Amino acid sequence: MRVALVLGSGGARGYAHIGIIDELKARGHEIVAISGTSMGALVGGLEAVGKLNEFAQWATNLTHLDVWRKFDFTLTGAGLFKAEKIFGEMNPLFGDARIEDLPIPFTAVAADITAQREVWFQRGPLAAAIRASIAIPGVITPVMMRDHVLVDGGVCNPVPVEPTLSVPSDVTIAISLAGRPMVISAHEPTTADDVREISEGSSLFSRLPFVGRKETDTGSGTSATADASEIEDDIEQGSTESTADMLRPAGRKTAGTMEVINNSIDTMKGMIERYRAAPTPAQVQITIPYDAAGTMDFHRAADLIELGRDYAVKAFDAAGL
Repeated sequence: MRVALVLGSGGARGYAHIGIIDELKARGHEIVAISGTSMGALVGGLEAVGKLNEFAQWATNLTHLDVWRKFDFTLTGAGLFKAEKIFGEMNPLFGDARIEDLPIPFTAVAADITAQREVWFQRGPLAAAIRASIAIPGVITPVMMRDHVLVDGGVCNPVPVEPTLSVPSDVTIAISLAGRPMVISAHEPTTADDVREISEGSSLFSRLPFVGRKETDTGSGTSATADASEIEDDIEQGSTESTADMLRPAGRKTAGTMEVINNSIDTMKGMIERYRAAPTPAQVQITIPYDAAGTMDFHRAADLIELGRDYAVKAFDAAGL
């Protein structure tokens, strides 16, 4: 089959794209168009230029220490890293390739935060287009082009199906890297009693999930339930200790700054992705859970490539590809 391939953004989880592409080609399908955002643009561009295998070999040899050594921290740019070391090592893969000369029609998507719009790179130097597309806000420094500031395309279009619509194909396959968690975090489970208490409550606080019930140590190994009215009383009396305790997820350490930033960006992208996909759904959708790897876990290429392959096998079998 002639396949239009859409590769989503998601940092290191984008290694999964490699396993999916490998499985797609192993089944004899032809890729006739590629569009990608951020890591999807990187992987898609390397596939379009015929250098994906070399990149995969390089990536799977990276250790955790190697990755940190390649992070060129900056105190003067609008981001934590300049990404010059990484691109310096990958430049031989891109060479002087121009997008319009690639054997496969390719689009890299970035976001122009000056004009507040998305940008499709379908002409020009491949390396420059990909560098603009991967500029995660606050993490990798943005790119300046003609007085416009360009950042990660996931800000506008995390899974860019639209650029492939003009290319004749038999099927469109879209890969999202913002799926629901593989493991649900350990909040107190919601029971039928919780639902009833929440729905019957008369105040904002009694309708908040998990606020209406709190497990407290009674000193005898048993637990007691705190009523939502007790929380309201604490708030009215100026005490917020009980509220803070009740709203804190059980059994989890406080998230670090980078984790909060990355998870916030992933949440934003997931919402945008669902709205953008509604009018132009792909025939085959593969969704990699967002907690399969951290955004910066670039030392986990081998595991994530295999994860992508596993998801591809299931999706392609189900779709009859």
